[in-house]
Amino acid sequence: MSETRSQSSQERSGLQFRLRLIKQAAAFGTVGVLNTAVDFIVFVLLTHFFSLFYALAQILSYGAGMLNSYFLNSRFTFSNSAKSKSRFIRFTILNLAVLLMTLLVMHGLLFLPLYADKLISTLVGLIFNFVLSKFWVFKA
Repeated sequence: MSETRSQSSQERSGLQFRLRLIKQAAAFGTVGVLNTAVDFIVFVLLTHFFSLFYALAQILSYGAGMLNSYFLNSRFTFSNSAKSKSRFIRFTILNLAVLLMTLLVMHGLLFLPLYADKLISTLVGLIFNFVLSKFWVFKA
């Protein structure tokens, strides 16, 4: 009987972990949509209205999205994480890596229209960013 209870408890624990992960992924996705909107709006403003070179526009627009991401993810998505200077450092390192990745993807896809290139590079960084945000930056 206790073996059955133990197994049932483990199953509930595993289910709770999966549900919490799904909830965090959904919150991360929602924050990601907002970050992407900030990133794209700043990118379009910089490239279209100010004729900034795409790489510089990408750096600045990604930075704006990154600040929005840190604030919203630390407050809502991974709110049970302890706040610390080291978490911000990990967040910055991760996002610099993702920024570099998006710049490389954008450079490799220059044959596409600029905004399609921007969209694809954003999608490429999303999964990498979630996994490392969950298990490295905001780990509980």
